[in-house]
Amino acid sequence: MKKVRDVMTRGVVTVRLDTSAKEVAEVLIENNISGVVVVNSMGEAWGVVTETDLVKCYAEGKIDVVAEDIMSPQTLAVDPETSLKDAAAFMHSHQIHRAFVMSARSAYVTKSVPIGVISATDIARELAGME
Repeated sequence: MKKVRDVMTRGVVTVRLDTSAKEVAEVLIENNISGVVVVNSMGEAWGVVTETDLVKCYAEGKIDVVAEDIMSPQTLAVDPETSLKDAAAFMHSHQIHRAFVMSARSAYVTKSVPIGVISATDIARELAGME
């Protein structure tokens, strides 16, 4: 059975906690993505900023803020060893189109480190390739 690590997109676009909302928007546009993981100086995940967060920020007139101020602190993520079927069930139950793939914690890292992304498109590609 395939695992998340077999089909995920490796590497994750991240921003630091102190990245301005304007810079976050630029990162999303430049990378043609709709969400970015917010990390601390050690690369540990602290949250996520999505296009929706930026729209809310703009609508409320909060344009001079940083990622930490507007991020969702909950990062919906899966382990690279999760089965593709379980990842699909996780994404379906949380009604999300993508989940970040996080490394396991270690003695030196108190939070998980983003290593990839699995999307609904990745799962659809896998389904299309099945015999």
